[in-house]
Amino acid sequence: MAEATYPLTFPTTVAPVRSEWGITRAVAQSQSPFTYTTQVHRFTGAKWYANITLPPMNRTQANEYLAFYMQLNGQFGTFLLSDPDGKNVQGSVSNTIAVNGSHAIGAYDIAVDNCDTSESQLFKKGDYVQFNSGASSKLHMIIADVASDSSGDATLTIEPPLSATLANDATVTYASPKCVMRMTSNDLSWTADRLSLYGISFSCEEVL
Repeated sequence: MAEATYPLTFPTTVAPVRSEWGITRAVAQSQSPFTYTTQVHRFTGAKWYANITLPPMNRTQANEYLAFYMQLNGQFGTFLLSDPDGKNVQGSVSNTIAVNGSHAIGAYDIAVDNCDTSESQLFKKGDYVQFNSGASSKLHMIIADVASDSSGDATLTIEPPLSATLANDATVTYASPKCVMRMTSNDLSWTADRLSLYGISFSCEEVL
């Protein structure tokens, strides 16, 4: 049997019953032991993390996730995951859009084209977008409402900033946007009760 190809696709047999989704920032702080004044330094590094709890499942349902666990080989393997509550945009975008021009590491404002024309709320703040695909997938949140012009051009203001160069015509995904995740522990376990109902929960963080 061939080895798994990463990143894996996360099973969708059941929807999470609880999710915690967040971001860790690269910020350093130093404090003088004499005056207690502080200096804070912000860097561009940032990564998503998630804690996911799935609902009770019968064995047939749970087997999808147990097989997924086995294929990951602890922290060795990676998988694609989206915020369970952020799979759909709140804006009016419907076209297949793409990045317009190349963008450097650290960029916050991303030009896109082929958008629905003259839309006042193409995206709303809080919507997610994914740039690129597969192992190169990067997830970002839009932090300001986005309008498109009569030519179908728009600018997305995102957080976190780009951690890799973004090429012209790079794909932009807004339906179930994902990032590449890795488990935070090599110990992947589950529970089962007298009724053979399985319980599964896990923690993961973005791969950069």
